[in-house]
Parts: sequence; C-alpha cells; structure tokens
Amino acid sequence: MKIEKSTAAQIPQIMKMIDDARIVMKEMNIDQWQNDKDGNNAVLNESIVLDDIKNGNSYVVLEDDKILCHGTVIFGEDETYKIIKDGYWQSNASYGTIHRVATCKDLKQKGIANFLLTHFERVALKNEVEWLRIDTHKDNIPMLNLVKKLGYTKSGIIFVADGTERIVFEKKLK
Repeated sequence: MKIEKSTAAQIPQIMKMIDDARIVMKEMNIDQWQNDKDGNNAVLNESIVLDDIKNGNSYVVLEDDKILCHGTVIFGEDETYKIIKDGYWQSNASYGTIHRVATCKDLKQKGIANFLLTHFERVALKNEVEWLRIDTHKDNIPMLNLVKKLGYTKSGIIFVADGTERIVFEKKLK
C-alpha cells in the first residue's frame, strides 16, 4: 500500500467509493454525506473533490491502481469549525482538519483509514501544525473507535454545512 495525492483522473473511483459509503451510512441511518431532498449532495460531490485535488489537500491509499481509501486534510482556517455548539477547543494553536474519509466497503475494519489518518499526522507535523481536528456522526461507530484509538479527544458538538450534528475530536501532535 502507498499514499499519494489524488488526481483528477481518480475522481470516478473516488466518487464510486463515496457513493458506496453513502449507501452503507443510509442503511445504518447515519445522516453523514446524505443527499438532500432533491437527490443532490452539497456536502460531498465531484466538484468538491476536484477542488480538494486542485488545492493539494486530497489523498488516496492505493494498492496497485485500486483506490482503497480517500480523505482530505486542510491546514489553517476552516469555516466548519469556527463555532463549536457544545464544548470547547483545547487550543487556539495552529491546526489541520481532516475531512471526507471514505474506505472501500469491502475493506472496512482493515486498518486502511488508520493508515491514512496516521499519514495526515505526519503531513501536519511537516507543516508545523500542532493540532488535528476531525468530526463524525454520533452513530459512525467505526470512525468513533478509530479516532479514540489514535488518541483524539472529544471536544464538543458542531453543526456542519448540511445541518447535521457531529462530534468533534482533536489531537495534539507536538
């Protein structure tokens, strides 16, 4: 397995993986990345993935040419995290935010998301970022377990762009 920055040519594979994740989450009644009433998704669509790629924030875990996992890490200000609804930030120091982590549905629980999040920590340290933040739905048990295992601490609750409530976690890197 290797990690590299995503390319526009990989968007069809990335979107297939994201669409599979949407189906699984819908089956679990998790309103993360769900489509709106018109079937559109303003939170995660091809345009947003392409913007992440153009900005150099998007990464994939690959085995040969197959994408196993995708995610984005953004450094600096992130509008999503301006206001925390219930809780507090542990620090106002420099931070990065992990967004949109998706793993192939047949590879859940195989440590691939762990591999990507650990990579994001290394990238953050190279960018002299002290804290990483990530949010997830309260019912996304695999992600909740993973962030706790990796040493993230719950900071509070936020509402994200689509209006859903998410649990926010932070981890001090240095």
